[in-house]
Amino acid sequence: MSEEAVGLVPLLFSVVMLAALCIGVTRAAADGRLPHNGGVGIRTRRTTRSPEAWYAGHAAALPVLGWLWWVAALTVVGAVVMQWQLGGAWGIVAGLVGLAVEVVILSYATYLAGRAADRA
Repeated sequence: MSEEAVGLVPLLFSVVMLAALCIGVTRAAADGRLPHNGGVGIRTRRTTRSPEAWYAGHAAALPVLGWLWWVAALTVVGAVVMQWQLGGAWGIVAGLVGLAVEVVILSYATYLAGRAADRA
């Protein structure tokens, strides 16, 4: 196994774990199983203003965060195929692109959470 392929494994693990953790925490907060706290969740000035804002923000962000599973799946498949077909560092490039797309989705979800928190 090449060095690039070995480096691809932790990157793809990170892509999948980011999706799993963000969706899990957001779902727990939206369902009321994760109380308004200072430790985890979508923590902005607007979402931490009140428990109502906390729950509303997480509920609004949850549907968008569902996209993370699709991005993670496509990233893993795409990176493995690119590594296998093209070699070199192309699998790592695909993994980093997938990670960047996840960050964009998380940013958009945070924006939606803030808007919903303002309405709560």
